[in-house]
Amino acid sequence: MKSTLTILLTFLVAASLQAQLELPAKSPKASVSYRVGLTDVTVNYSSPAVRGRKIWGDVVPYDKLWRAGANQATTIEFSTDVKIDGKELPKGKYALFLIPKEGDTWTAILNTVTDQWGGYNYDQSKDALRFEVQTKTVVQDEEHLQYTIENQGMDRGYIRLAWEKKRIYLPFSADVMKFSLANIENALMTAPVDDKWWIHAEAAEFLAENDGDLNLALQHADESATLRVDVWNWWVKARVQAKRGDYKAALATAQKLAELSKTNDEYKYYPEIKAEVEKAMAEWKKM
Repeated sequence: MKSTLTILLTFLVAASLQAQLELPAKSPKASVSYRVGLTDVTVNYSSPAVRGRKIWGDVVPYDKLWRAGANQATTIEFSTDVKIDGKELPKGKYALFLIPKEGDTWTAILNTVTDQWGGYNYDQSKDALRFEVQTKTVVQDEEHLQYTIENQGMDRGYIRLAWEKKRIYLPFSADVMKFSLANIENALMTAPVDDKWWIHAEAAEFLAENDGDLNLALQHADESATLRVDVWNWWVKARVQAKRGDYKAALATAQKLAELSKTNDEYKYYPEIKAEVEKAMAEWKKM
């Protein structure tokens, strides 16, 4: 009994000391986050170094599953539904695996089991998505494996993995207009009455500037102008009308906001946009 207790005590002390010991990791943890449009994208990974080794086809074998990092599986999280390789992917967190090839086209896998160590317990039946990705071989070396997230517009971007001379690209897109319209409706439902004129104007401006539904944009602009007479929302309305091709109405609205600025001291915003308004009116008169 005494011997057993001694062994148990020794084990507990060793475990306690190990828990207290913190040393520099060969492959330190890293994370990158970025918002593309309305989608928050986060990559968590461990970053191995080249350290003079031959990486591709050696440290990372070809045609075998790779954790796309080190230690625990690399994870990618999307805060909204996205589309990858033309396929829908629900929002959430996924483990990323790659199957490297000698050529430039590799296989990427997003798996629903995110808490696995490497790919030792990888289960293909848990895959959410499998798709092909393009790689490039460049001149510049990247000593430490690194992920970056690149914005290509409010509705699309890509995740880039860089290590040694390889660059791997994982493009994605999101239906930002759908999410934006839902956010507008939610804001109008929950905002105080006195704030709704501003939300309608913001919605109208967003739709007009981002190839949205111009009829809906005009509805929001009209509602804003009904709720409050203001230089800014009338200027939004004029631009929406012009975008719809109704230059006569746009000129009339722009003229009204110019008159408002002369008769009411509240509209001090007008001097800031006066040159822009006058330039637009001159162009609309030619249409």
